[in-house]
Amino acid sequence: MRSFRTRFLHADPRIQACGDEHEHGRGEEEYAHIHAKPDHAPALRQHESTEHYTPQYILDAVIACLGAIDLDPASNSQEIPNVPAARHYTAQDNGLVQSWDGRVFLNPPFGPGVERWFSKLYLEWSAGRTTEAIVLWKSATETSAWKTLTAISCRVCFPSARIRFVGPAGNESGPTFSPALFYVGERPERFERAFERIGAVWVVPSNSLVS
Repeated sequence: MRSFRTRFLHADPRIQACGDEHEHGRGEEEYAHIHAKPDHAPALRQHESTEHYTPQYILDAVIACLGAIDLDPASNSQEIPNVPAARHYTAQDNGLVQSWDGRVFLNPPFGPGVERWFSKLYLEWSAGRTTEAIVLWKSATETSAWKTLTAISCRVCFPSARIRFVGPAGNESGPTFSPALFYVGERPERFERAFERIGAVWVVPSNSLVS
C-alpha cells in the first residue's frame, strides 16, 4: 500500500474488487441474488428530503481523481446543476433507464430504492459503458445496498469528519449517518491520492482473497 491510511476491509464472498482483477461483462443473473430484496433500512427514511447536494471540497477530490466528470445520473438540475458534469440526468430524465457512459459521479437520492442506483451502476460498469465511478453514500454495512455497492468497488473512503451536505434550499446540514465514498475503476491509486486527506481509504478485497 502506498499510504498507511490505506487499509483492508474484511473479505465478503460477494465482494469483487475492480482494477486488473475486475471482469467486465458478467450477466445480470449472476448478480441478482445480491440485490433481489429492496433495502428498507430505517436510517434511509429519517430525512425530510432525500436530496443531499455534494459540498465543493468533495467535488474537488472527485475531479482530482477522475480528471473530469462525464455524467451525473442523479442531478438536481439541468440549468443550475450542483455537480460540474458534462451531462446530467434529472428526476424527469430518470437516470435509471439511461446509458451511463464515461466517468460517473453518483450521489443518489437517499431513501428506499437507493439500491436500484447501485444495481444500475453494476450493469453499466459490467457492460463497459461506465469507465470509472465515484459514489457518495453512507456507511451502512448491515444493508443489502452496501453489499451491492461494494461488490464492484475496490476502494472505500471513510471521511474523518461528517460531511455537511447542502439542502435544496441552500442550507447546510450535518447528516445523522456516517458517509462513505466508493471508487469503481482501474486507477485506485488516484482515488487514494485524492481522498486520503478527507479520510481513511480502505481496500475492498477481491474474491481471490476469500478463503
